[in-house]
Amino acid sequence: MLYFCVVHNYRRLQIYELSLSIAQDTYQLTQQLPRSEKWNIGQQMNRSALSIFSNIAEGAGRGDDRDFARFLRMARGSACELQAQVDLGTRLDFFEDERACSLRDRIERVKASITNLERRLRST
Repeated sequence: MLYFCVVHNYRRLQIYELSLSIAQDTYQLTQQLPRSEKWNIGQQMNRSALSIFSNIAEGAGRGDDRDFARFLRMARGSACELQAQVDLGTRLDFFEDERACSLRDRIERVKASITNLERRLRST
């Protein structure tokens, strides 16, 4: 994994790529929502997904490990928020279980990766 030598080049971070793909899949998933829900849960899910990779990019752009760690915590919070929204959408039968489960698994991976990177930043 690329952490220390390119930590401030967010485009080379695996967590950035993973979070970007999560956002892309979230947008595709929310397109399947009933029309009445596209502006409710759909819009909120898209915002949460955008927030994950956006906070990673913004934190990396700050140029300070302490700031970067703070933005990583916000990204992890947004990932938790998205995961909860996927759970609700699944309970309401808006999403196929297989697609939702795959998205949930990837969100778990990005959360763990964010936590690992944050720990590494704190230890330097």
